[in-house]
Amino acid sequence: MLDDVWETPSHFRSFHQRGFIDFADPIVVHSVGGWGAMMEAALLGSKFGKYDSQGNPGPISGHNIPLAALGAFILWFGWFGFNGGSTFAGTNGAIGMIILNTNLAAASGALAMMITVWLHFGKPGASMTMNGALSDPIAITAPCAVVSPVSSLIIGAIGGMIVVFSVEFFDKVLKIDTPSVPYLSTVSTVPGERKKAM
Repeated sequence: MLDDVWETPSHFRSFHQRGFIDFADPIVVHSVGGWGAMMEAALLGSKFGKYDSQGNPGPISGHNIPLAALGAFILWFGWFGFNGGSTFAGTNGAIGMIILNTNLAAASGALAMMITVWLHFGKPGASMTMNGALSDPIAITAPCAVVSPVSSLIIGAIGGMIVVFSVEFFDKVLKIDTPSVPYLSTVSTVPGERKKAM
C-alpha cells in the first residue's frame, strides 16, 4: 500500500521518477506521522507545569530512566527487522549491509547527541542520548540500502545533532509541548534524504 504513494499520479511520483529513494517509506510513515502528531500536540496545548508564567519551558523528567533505556534498546533492535525486512527477501547480501548501516547510524547518533548535549548544556543527558539512538534509525531508513557504512555514520551523527536543536526550537520558539516521537520523526528523516541527493 505504501508503494502506491510513489506510483500513483501525484507530486510524489515526480520525486520517484527523478531517482528519489525512499527505502521502507520513512517519508510516508515517519515524517507524515510526525507532522500529524505535532499538529495534534499544538492543538491540545501543553502539559500542566511545562511552561512557567513567563512562558519559559521547564523540564518534565522521565520517571524511570532504566525502563526507558530498555524501551530504546528494544526499538533499536526492532529497527533491524523494519529496515532489513523491507528488502522482502533474506536471500541476497543486501540485508547484512542494511542492518549494519542501521546499527552504525543509531550508534553514531546516540554518541553525537550525547556530545552535543554535553557541549550545549554542560552535562550529558540519558534521555536525550536515547532519543539520539532512536532518531537515527529513522534518519538512515530511507538510504540504508544504498549508502556506505561511513555515510551511515555521518547521517546518524547529523540526525543526532539536529534533534538536540529541534527540541529547543519546538519548546522555546513554537511552544509546542510534544513528546519526543513527533520531532524525532519529522526532523530525523532530513539527513538521510539530503545525503541521497549528494
